[in-house]
Amino acid sequence: MYSKDFERETQTTGDSAMQQTAWSSASDQDRMDTEMAIQLRIMLTPDFQRAKTWSELRSGLQDKGFYMKRTKGHMHLFDAQSHVKICTCGFLGFPSSDLEQRFKRVRPVRKAPTRLAAELAPAQH
Repeated sequence: MYSKDFERETQTTGDSAMQQTAWSSASDQDRMDTEMAIQLRIMLTPDFQRAKTWSELRSGLQDKGFYMKRTKGHMHLFDAQSHVKICTCGFLGFPSSDLEQRFKRVRPVRKAPTRLAAELAPAQH
């Protein structure tokens, strides 16, 4: 979910970089109007509820023209064509902490201690 491959998937160039969608106007407003928020929740809630993995959620959102990206400690929803930040997933009723608990947040893998460090540890006792 948080890989460099995902970042590359969200980059758009050429003619498609100039496209606008109904959600592009979210960047021009301090907050979405009520009607727009309701439409967004109705459209995306089934994908959030149905997904069993980050990959399933990401695919469902991509099919509808959106993607997620973590910024400033929150998971934000972006328009896939204009790359406008629309809102947080929490605004839609799916806080990032709940999603991470449900899908298990991807964490970096710790390296196993080197042989030298393993030999030194018992000798210090």
